[in-house]
Amino acid sequence: MVKNTTGGNKQKGQARKFINARPSNKIRISMDEAEIYGQVTKLLGNGMCHINTLDGTKMLCIIRGKFRGRGKRDNILKTGTWILVGIREWEEKKDATTCSLLNKCDLLEVYSDLDKEKLKSSVNLNWRPFIDNDATNHFTEKEDEDLFQFSNEEQEEYKKIMEEQVGTTVKVTLQLSAVEEEEINIDDI
Repeated sequence: MVKNTTGGNKQKGQARKFINARPSNKIRISMDEAEIYGQVTKLLGNGMCHINTLDGTKMLCIIRGKFRGRGKRDNILKTGTWILVGIREWEEKKDATTCSLLNKCDLLEVYSDLDKEKLKSSVNLNWRPFIDNDATNHFTEKEDEDLFQFSNEEQEEYKKIMEEQVGTTVKVTLQLSAVEEEEINIDDI
């Protein structure tokens, strides 16, 4: 057993004996017909989540014990995460049109952002549904800095004159002058 030389709170829980690191340059790809790619759409709790597959099927994914508790460290699931799941072939297939129950599958692999790029380049599938869903789930700030523009009549006249002379749009910055402050007597309040 590795000796804990660094000490501190919870250091022993981060020891090498608990890390099941896989090689960083290899990713697990689907090798069987029962292994399919999915994207998490909703986390339900109790080790379950809803996923959408590449063909648009909605399934109930069971998060195995390997990915829970101590194993959750590098396998964090959230909405939009790409995963590899194994279909439960021994269970009866449910028709989505006749009943409200979903087919079950087991979580096999969780892909990070770097793994997504490797997966796109190595596996020839139509990844468009997952990429579109990623774009809708990520909130990016707009490039426009000035959502509101404050100006007065003098600035507008100055802009018009400058645009006529130069022929291009001129950006004028607003400089606020110091407002004369009146002395406030606390006794009057």
